[in-house]
Amino acid sequence: MRTVGKAYLLVLVMAASAVAQSRLQSGPSPAVAGPAYDVSVGYSYLSMPISSAGRAGLNGLDSSASIALSPRWGATVDSSYLRTSGVLSTPHQGYVLSLQGGPVFSLIQHRNTRVFVRGLAGGALVDGAVPVSDTSYFHGWLLRPTYTLGGGFERAVSGNLALRVNGDYVRTTFYDTAGSTQAQNNLRLTVSFVFRLKQHPHRYSAQVR
Repeated sequence: MRTVGKAYLLVLVMAASAVAQSRLQSGPSPAVAGPAYDVSVGYSYLSMPISSAGRAGLNGLDSSASIALSPRWGATVDSSYLRTSGVLSTPHQGYVLSLQGGPVFSLIQHRNTRVFVRGLAGGALVDGAVPVSDTSYFHGWLLRPTYTLGGGFERAVSGNLALRVNGDYVRTTFYDTAGSTQAQNNLRLTVSFVFRLKQHPHRYSAQVR
């Protein structure tokens, strides 16, 4: 938990530094060559299926760091920590801690708006519970590979700041009522602020009014 907190604090510090630098600039930025970089942090909601019991809602933080190698192609590293104080009818807390990375492809770029798709792979630690009866439940944790397929859109609100909305299908693994591992088909929605540390000179060139 402390490590996750430190990671999110580092993202916030980097973002604040980027915004402060943009405010100190007077006049237009010079054209830059090479890859573009950004970091993001925001709120995420995950709908996680529980074997033979329904779905649990988890809330938490998501952060990412991205590099745009060209106007169309890039890559991102994404980390999230999502939790609930009680899994369905049990008193046991649940959480999903994940770290993934993969390619990003921009489908549409028009003025200050971008629509993209992405595919990520990595690992996820799932801690949860499975109700066995009205009075008993099975709980535990499991660390397994995971992957994510999804997309979203991004809208610039200033020169170095944007709002991003992601919708993802997230595949994780947890136990069923018999104690066997079972795949989970999760749905995740994320809303985050994006802080651009370096931009392509032709990207998002139109100013927001």
